[in-house]
Amino acid sequence: MNRSATVLSLLACIALAGGWFWRKKPAPMLEAPPKPHIVSLEEKLNTIIIPDYPTSEVALEEAVEVLRVKSREFDTTSADSGIKGVNIVIVAGGERKLPASSGLNMHGMPLAEALRHITGLVGLKYTVERHAVAIREQNEPRVPIYQKTTSLQNHMEKRILPTVQFQDASLEEALEYLLANRGCYDMGYKIPPPLNYALHLREGVKRTPISLALHDIPLDEALRYCAEISNVRLRYDPFAVMVTDLEDVTSAAIPPNSLILPTVALQGATLAESLDFIRIKSREISPDHSEVNIVVKPGSGDTSISLDLKGIPLSEALRYIAELSGHTLAWDGRSYVFTLLSSK
Repeated sequence: MNRSATVLSLLACIALAGGWFWRKKPAPMLEAPPKPHIVSLEEKLNTIIIPDYPTSEVALEEAVEVLRVKSREFDTTSADSGIKGVNIVIVAGGERKLPASSGLNMHGMPLAEALRHITGLVGLKYTVERHAVAIREQNEPRVPIYQKTTSLQNHMEKRILPTVQFQDASLEEALEYLLANRGCYDMGYKIPPPLNYALHLREGVKRTPISLALHDIPLDEALRYCAEISNVRLRYDPFAVMVTDLEDVTSAAIPPNSLILPTVALQGATLAESLDFIRIKSREISPDHSEVNIVVKPGSGDTSISLDLKGIPLSEALRYIAELSGHTLAWDGRSYVFTLLSSK
């Protein structure tokens, strides 16, 4: 082979090798799309500009409703209409009226300043919380507690309600609405656990009607606002939420019972009727059709028990019956023992 042919062959090999390397060159790495900016509640309060709003001779509840609507209308922080605006909850003072001397309508003010202005006019304050702005008394000492105490509360935090909307509802009506509203479940639950609650309230207490207009809020937060407006406490037990304004009843440690009652439906029942119901159900679901032993010590008075529970252990159902009837519950190794609180 002559020299010129050798040079040409070498050049051809280099060209082919270059082409191979060019074809094998990895594609440039594509940058990951930036994560969407999550707008905080504080940011919304300072970004949303309210063009005008009334501050003269209207009830605080009406003025807040105007701000609530305008916060959605003038929210430029997101293009998603489903998350526009700010949740505002009136925990106290909704009936107070803005004074006539408060002057002309306000113009072009951030939502935070508008809220500070109207709450100050009626001697209230607002606090920024995780999912809403809450309007409270200025000397309100309570601070929301966000610690999760049971798996039930953890589940309720994951249950997002797209809309909560009711006006002047009783506490009972609000609870029924919230717990019947399926909302959006966390996908980790194939079968969501039942949501049970029990009421243990003082008789004859006049409670503030509950009005809420909330969007995309966890069930446990909506429930907390209902409790605060009604001045009651929530106690998260493993299988139900106790809603009460009474002192907790202290019972002895009760061993868990393996029998699960599918339903406990009692309405205005006496203690005797409630326990007969449990005895009958225990025979129905026990593998050997045996009846649970229940002893009621002398001295039990009249009572009225209402419960609507699902999928609850028999021992837990008995504990709620004891609490609602003013008894403590104990286990003596063979029987569940009811003792009237006043006779201990």
